[in-house]
Amino acid sequence: MRSSFIFSLMFAMTLLLTPTVIMADEMECTSDECSEAMAELVRFSLNGSPDAQVIVALAYATGDGVPLNHTLARQHLKRALRNQDLRAWHIYSRWLRDGFIFEQDLNAATEALNRAADRGFLTALHERAIRNFSETATDNSATVADLERAAEELYKPSMYLLAQLKAAGLGTPQDIERAAELYAFLARSNYRESEQRLEGLVGSAALAEQKQTLSMRVVNEIAERYQIENEQAMEVITVSAARIETQDYVIDLAAQLDKLRVFDGRGSTGSNIRGQVCGRGTASCRVIYDAAAGTVSFADTAGGVINGGF
Repeated sequence: MRSSFIFSLMFAMTLLLTPTVIMADEMECTSDECSEAMAELVRFSLNGSPDAQVIVALAYATGDGVPLNHTLARQHLKRALRNQDLRAWHIYSRWLRDGFIFEQDLNAATEALNRAADRGFLTALHERAIRNFSETATDNSATVADLERAAEELYKPSMYLLAQLKAAGLGTPQDIERAAELYAFLARSNYRESEQRLEGLVGSAALAEQKQTLSMRVVNEIAERYQIENEQAMEVITVSAARIETQDYVIDLAAQLDKLRVFDGRGSTGSNIRGQVCGRGTASCRVIYDAAAGTVSFADTAGGVINGGF
């Protein structure tokens, strides 16, 4: 159990430490409609939309939907940083760490990561947890705390690592029952090797029944946390695992921002809205950014999903 967890953690660290690489064959915003929507997002970015600023920065960084231009990628990301956008701070941390777009600065990268993680950005919490973990340390409570915080928001990569920590008793008291609950919940969506790991904890006898019983404890926790019925909690879980295609997202975001008429440059609406169509409130929008830091391409980012993390 212990060696299995260490292998998974080392795999996650390998992904984290892999430099940002642009893969031209992974472009997704290739249709005329998507290119037109991206041009609209550039305008919305210049007029202050954090959603557009993040997407446009990623697009210019990879040349997906717009011509490759690292200077413009830097400019649009800085706009999002000035808007205190947590997605932007996490992307910034990875680019600083890799020396991509910005000059490499490991201290500034750590500060940017902490800024996003301290304010609850899920992938930042997950990354910080992995970076802070030490097999030889006597105290990994900070790692566990970050994973717990992300797991409470149903971030599956964090739930998966947390289950492994609890099953192995690494950095936290061994808790087989809680590990089984987490694996059972993840197994509902066939996340990685959750079902096999669950079987390793509870045995193969009546596995389906065990999976249902154990996973419902997590569902009940969600329902209690949000003060909703179990059926609504299941809807939250379903939406949080949704997949969004890059082109669909870009086109939809452009349409939504156009309807708002806040960031279109057509004159003041009298509103003080700085905000976002999505990114901090809804799971269906959150998935677009959950893989935003350290992406290998814009397609990888905008196609990123909650259950596809480290």
